[in-house]
Amino acid sequence: TEAVSLKTETGRIPSLPEKIFVEYSNGGTEELPVEWETIPEGLLHTPGKYIIEGKLHQTLFEKPLIYHRADPHIYKHTDGKYYFTASYTDMDHNLDGKYQYLYIILRRADTLAGLADGSGTYEEKIVYERKPINNGTMSPHIWAPEIHYIHGSWYIYYTTTISDESPWRIRPHCLECRDQDPLTGKWEEKGPLVSSVEGDIAFTDFSLDHTYFNHRGKDYILWAQKTNNISDIFIAQLSNPWTLCTPAIRLTHPEYNWELHGFPVDEGPGVIKHDGRIFITFSASGTDAMYCVGLLYADEDADLLSSSSWTKLPYPVFQSSKETGQYGLGHNSFTKSDDDSQDLIIYHGRQEERYLVEEDYQPLYDAGRNASVGKIYWDKNGMPDFSVPAMGIVCSEDRLKVKAEIIVE
Repeated sequence: TEAVSLKTETGRIPSLPEKIFVEYSNGGTEELPVEWETIPEGLLHTPGKYIIEGKLHQTLFEKPLIYHRADPHIYKHTDGKYYFTASYTDMDHNLDGKYQYLYIILRRADTLAGLADGSGTYEEKIVYERKPINNGTMSPHIWAPEIHYIHGSWYIYYTTTISDESPWRIRPHCLECRDQDPLTGKWEEKGPLVSSVEGDIAFTDFSLDHTYFNHRGKDYILWAQKTNNISDIFIAQLSNPWTLCTPAIRLTHPEYNWELHGFPVDEGPGVIKHDGRIFITFSASGTDAMYCVGLLYADEDADLLSSSSWTKLPYPVFQSSKETGQYGLGHNSFTKSDDDSQDLIIYHGRQEERYLVEEDYQPLYDAGRNASVGKIYWDKNGMPDFSVPAMGIVCSEDRLKVKAEIIVE
């Protein structure tokens, strides 16, 4: 932590800093608020050196924040309110596929902590639902909803099947709400996303997990799509929230062992910008304990529609931890802390270590994926460090303590 040393005159209480810089083990630094102990009356009446203790303030979140919700997405609106949505799973009918992924539920709170299941301070509403398909025997697979505010209207991106018989013919879809309150406003189905580019491969096969971002006035979409049963990440530009106006460009393809466990999968892209770069996280492998997060990044001045602009790290940046009992981490989104000072990752994980090879285990229909919040630590090179997934308090009381030296002359 930053050394704090102040000089003062006899009997005069100095003004202690409200924030101090801390340096993390990855070389990154951050300015954190500090609460100093009250200086006892009369302490500074004699010349000498005195030590005053303080405590750094770190935002800590209940973990998990929200139970039985996979593929979590949190959007912080311009008015400071938080909106949460995710893939809905039903623990009362755990592992029974026809009861999973039937709804899009939107939750709103004034603070991030207010979204927590036990907060009692959030509003919640079902904004979209489908009945089980194939004569009521199969889930329609409403997956990975995200809420975005785009050019004055609300949009929810989600995936669902385009078939009444098969749950696997899934494609990206879009809902639109032109009212300013998305919990009371009317949602209109815009249908599956389409490409205006003749002969484009976008959405011609199993495709899902689309996410939106704007960069320098241009709207972009990322999504996952299978080719020959291998799931890749693609990017294109949008002319409106449900129409692509440029060809689909492949950004990443499963190639490393950590992307190939169970199934060859790259999916669930999420976008965050920092220090002149655009970062794309993506999730890899099957949805059991081997599920993990990879990373792409590009310079903010680069051509984002050129695959050569993007660098892919050859290792996962966020993964299961036996030490903390967190497994199958992934399909994340990003948001800001209440005071906008911290970048946060929103992700799902399991508190049970299970694998696809187990007999009769279907992790897709296991409602044990829960949504959590983690802090991003930016290193000295401007790269994100997602650290080890923690449960409960992430920093001991001793490590939160700081000291200030006051020299009385």
